[in-house]
Amino acid sequence: MSSERKLRFRIRKGDFEVELEGDHDYVKERFEDLEKTLGPAGALVVAPQAVPSPSPTNEQPIGITGIVEFTAEGKPHLTVPVDTLSAKEAISLVMFSMHPKPLGDDDLSSLLSSSWKTTGESIVRARISELRREGKVITERGNYVLSGAGVQWIQNDILPRLQKIT
Repeated sequence: MSSERKLRFRIRKGDFEVELEGDHDYVKERFEDLEKTLGPAGALVVAPQAVPSPSPTNEQPIGITGIVEFTAEGKPHLTVPVDTLSAKEAISLVMFSMHPKPLGDDDLSSLLSSSWKTTGESIVRARISELRREGKVITERGNYVLSGAGVQWIQNDILPRLQKIT
């Protein structure tokens, strides 16, 4: 009987952060390579959950031009027709536009209600729960941030589809 073994790790050292998920043996080998490169294990922080690597820029993420615009206050505003997005996609796009800033239920509800359609906090929580199960969102202290898989989903699937519409 064959069962696929998966492994996930995250390493953070100062401002440097790496995450990897996949086949157990491959990930273990990459982890050991990084461990040697980064130095003694005492200098590493290893966590079982993957998190997105921070990108400290105030610039608009690549690819959202024409899909998300920002108000004078720096709040994202979705410019695509309401019926072109599911609630999960809209939530993820807002999170992507604010990445890596964590957002709570109330923040997401407010941002979606002002730029997409009225979305209550209970709806946000339900869709976030689905996104978390899919590995696209990470919850940390009541706030949410896109995982690496969530960022890739937006960049590879959602943005290209929406760019064809706009």
